[in-house]
Amino acid sequence: MKQFEFDNEMNEFEPESFENAELESADFERADPENIQFEAELTLAMGHVDPPSGFADRVLAQAAVPQQPMSAKVLMMPRRVQTWVGSAVAAALLIGAFGIQQQHERRQREEAAREQQQQLELALQIAGETLANVRAQVQDAGIRLGD
Repeated sequence: MKQFEFDNEMNEFEPESFENAELESADFERADPENIQFEAELTLAMGHVDPPSGFADRVLAQAAVPQQPMSAKVLMMPRRVQTWVGSAVAAALLIGAFGIQQQHERRQREEAAREQQQQLELALQIAGETLANVRAQVQDAGIRLGD
């Protein structure tokens, strides 16, 4: 841990700059020494490096020189491979389309079944209420029902 802190101090690395510095330091405390050394070396390697003098001028000069467009290489598949690939793609598309259609039809059937179930429940409720009203009217008329 001391080596890591020393290397980081030389690189002006501050753990407070992390959003969760406590977790970072806890990870290093649990890590093995080889990992700590690797992390320290990585931190040093990722440090800021100034470009060599004249770098910007050389880049701008090279950008100003017109470049020859690179010729593209076209890789041709043998006709037999093209046929197989085309057939495989077409089969995959057909299977996908068939699967999507089946899923759509299943959802439509489920929706229709739910709708029919709701209509049945409503019809049973209405029939029950109607029978209750008729029974009450019959009893009010003084007719005894065989309960």
